[in-house]
Amino acid sequence: MSGDMNTTVVSESSLWLENLVDGCAGITIKAKHAVHCEASPFQKIEVFDTYAFGRTLLLGGTIVYTESDGSIYNEMITHPALFAHGSPRDICIIGGGDGGCICEALKHRGIKKITAVEIDRQVTDVVKRFFPELACGFNDKRVRLYFEDGYAWLSESTARFDVIIVDSYDPGGPVQSLETANFYDVVRRSLKPGGVAAIQTDAPQLNREKIQRAMRDLTSHFAWCKPYIAAIPSFPLGMCSFVLCGTGGSGPRAINRARIEPVSKHCRYYCADIHDGAFYLPKTAGEIFNC
Repeated sequence: MSGDMNTTVVSESSLWLENLVDGCAGITIKAKHAVHCEASPFQKIEVFDTYAFGRTLLLGGTIVYTESDGSIYNEMITHPALFAHGSPRDICIIGGGDGGCICEALKHRGIKKITAVEIDRQVTDVVKRFFPELACGFNDKRVRLYFEDGYAWLSESTARFDVIIVDSYDPGGPVQSLETANFYDVVRRSLKPGGVAAIQTDAPQLNREKIQRAMRDLTSHFAWCKPYIAAIPSFPLGMCSFVLCGTGGSGPRAINRARIEPVSKHCRYYCADIHDGAFYLPKTAGEIFNC
């Protein structure tokens, strides 16, 4: 018998999941089998068991969470924004129906209230069934979950927040209003003085024009904007980018390692070194963000 005796033989499953940007490039993940599938009024919701990434959630055909590395996304869209603020107490998550950002925000002792606005109630119901590790924050007394359009809710609300996290699953998804310059203006007006917002800007290698348009819109509404990146294996091309935006000052607060340590010890990816390094962009990404 020839060959490597330690080679793992994958079963005969022919089911593959694609995670692509605009159908042009991305990754494929081999699945063991489908676990659940349903259609909401907004999108198709699917759950698969995969060989490399464990249980995986798809919305509208796009991978939005895996057991293996989903915590990276949730940690990196949440903690840099909360630490960029001096003392966040009242935060809003636009999206957040999977509960991931809620769980991360609850790691901060100073948080008094979390408002999450998710358009699709069925996403939350599926997460409660198949991803209980994400759903644990829904029952926390500090959390208020509204099933509404995030743009409309922010536009009509008189509430003001220390931090707003725009956890948009899919730029082509059910809430197209979250991609407009007017939405960024609504976000800014919904922040308290000194407030901070975090926006996901996807895989920079494949979204040059979209990112540059978003940066133009963001810089016209916020006092400062600071892009950063995270390495996420299940994300198209392995990299996701984000932008922190502030209503005052010239940039995010300097890193405070002593403040980060009590939170990062409960994280799988995020730590003070990652926080610091995330803002040092590769030259190619820096050119896309014009920084």
